[in-house]
Amino acid sequence: MSDELSDALFGRFAKFLFQKTGISLKDYKKYLVINRLSSLVGPDKSYPTFEDFYDALTSDLDGRLTQDFINVLTTNFSYFFRDPIHFSVMEQYLQALGSQQDYLRFWSAASSTGEEAYSMAIVLTKCSASLPANRRILASDISTKVLTLAERGVYNAEGVEKYVTPEDRLRFFSHPEPSKYAVKPDLKVGVDFRQFNLLSTFPFQKKMDIVFLRNVLIYMGPEERLDVVERIYAQLKPGGLLLIGLSESLAGLRHRFKMHRGSVFQKTSR
Repeated sequence: MSDELSDALFGRFAKFLFQKTGISLKDYKKYLVINRLSSLVGPDKSYPTFEDFYDALTSDLDGRLTQDFINVLTTNFSYFFRDPIHFSVMEQYLQALGSQQDYLRFWSAASSTGEEAYSMAIVLTKCSASLPANRRILASDISTKVLTLAERGVYNAEGVEKYVTPEDRLRFFSHPEPSKYAVKPDLKVGVDFRQFNLLSTFPFQKKMDIVFLRNVLIYMGPEERLDVVERIYAQLKPGGLLLIGLSESLAGLRHRFKMHRGSVFQKTSR
């Protein structure tokens, strides 16, 4: 199978993905592409060869094949309260500034299977006594596959029990079977999941308080990183926060954020 994907054709796949998502595939990712496209390409599949698949992809009229391509090639990895420092920052923001806001908006901008957004919802709910009633969490991802799982809100017991406290499990999850936990409706109602491409124009009418954009920029080229970061800056309230992955950096980008701490950046002006 590996011999069937030439370097030239890999380059065309990489260019197509970059144009659609801003995600940059390095040369060493060729075998990852071969492995992931094997679910769509092969002698017993609709597309016997990679060339057949590429031809169909570039003539895709309704976008469904393009979405399938994006779904299989995007990396999705998440767990509840990943990088706890960021949820502490969110709680501190709510305690310091939450009661001063007319409304609250939070964005999980690469929500994957939903653990990040539901972790944010838990923090928001636990701080809600002093907060305005008008508060929402937007959770978006470019992959429709993971969004389906996120909206369902059912997770393996091992992952929930490892990262969520017993008290929070009792309050925010049902336990329909020994191997599964399900997010309770009261928590789900505060989270809106939607498919969204970060390269698209942001459609939001209200400014955001905090944007979680973790482990996304690392996959983008420098121009795309700056474009996304600058548009998020414009979308935030003054004093609002951008949280990126602990292994990521905004170094080299001529952005307007002030570093608040490590992977936390703050908008200081209008």
